[in-house]
Amino acid sequence: MVRADIESTVEGMYLEYDTFGDPSDPAFLLVMGLSVQMLAWREEFCEKLASHGYYVIRFDNRDIGLSKHFDHLGPPPLIRRVIYNLLFGRFSKIGTPYTLDDMARDSFGLLTHLGIEKAHIAGCSMGGMICQTMALMSPERVLSLASIMSTTGARNLPDGDLDVRLMLLKRPGPTHEDRVARTVDAINMISRPQTPDPTDLSYYADRVVSRCWHPVGGARQMNAILAQDDRTSSLGGLEMPCVVVHGGGDTLVPVEHGRATAKAIGGDVGLVVIERMGHAISKKFYDVVVTTLVKNASRKKGGGGIDISDLDLTLE
Repeated sequence: MVRADIESTVEGMYLEYDTFGDPSDPAFLLVMGLSVQMLAWREEFCEKLASHGYYVIRFDNRDIGLSKHFDHLGPPPLIRRVIYNLLFGRFSKIGTPYTLDDMARDSFGLLTHLGIEKAHIAGCSMGGMICQTMALMSPERVLSLASIMSTTGARNLPDGDLDVRLMLLKRPGPTHEDRVARTVDAINMISRPQTPDPTDLSYYADRVVSRCWHPVGGARQMNAILAQDDRTSSLGGLEMPCVVVHGGGDTLVPVEHGRATAKAIGGDVGLVVIERMGHAISKKFYDVVVTTLVKNASRKKGGGGIDISDLDLTLE
């Protein structure tokens, strides 16, 4: 893993990143979600994607993992924000010290640092929002777009289950073991209806907690999500190949968000709903998700819809 100093309006901006495959192959940038390090793009997943002839890049978003932290901004007033939303409704917009636009510029900055003019991009959850923003901001640099378990930013779409949202706000105890246990519980919760392999999950949780524990950065990222624009009316102008992937069992960002994203993009957008997937790409879904990304990236502009007839979307 390597640190990249990138051009930014922020002094001393840098991102930690990792790559798989041959740099001479077309680039495929993977953007992760809220408060999640790049390690969530597991090595096996990245290697599978790279084996199809792509130079795969994963990285830590700003304020998380080993990328630049923004602690000088202080902790966000989340309690006040929750009360504000309760009083004025979730249709209200709020201020934020940085935005999804800033995070999209970070992603382009990393590509520029690597000498990459154009790339295929895929993002999970908040990463999908960032990728949509990238495609709208500089479409000439985006070869294809995959929005995974994400949303348009529309405020009239259904919320996730309350117990899931409350669990993610729960603070762990002060020890390393407490933080690992909290991470395991959170991933188990959002993965429903799937149950991740407990041994692999414990190893992963220990790895990410040991690497970096920085929940206040995730809180600031949440501010950026809450302040995002509704992209519904803009997404229809995208011309690059687009696919929307969503879990039919997602209890954090319900599948209606994925359907709304596909409807907003329109045209020959692909919509792939994996029936038993929650808000995480478990190992059993690697093949179907990688195949979907490759099929979409291989399409030509105006070349017709994505063929998903050979995908098993009912994996148990």
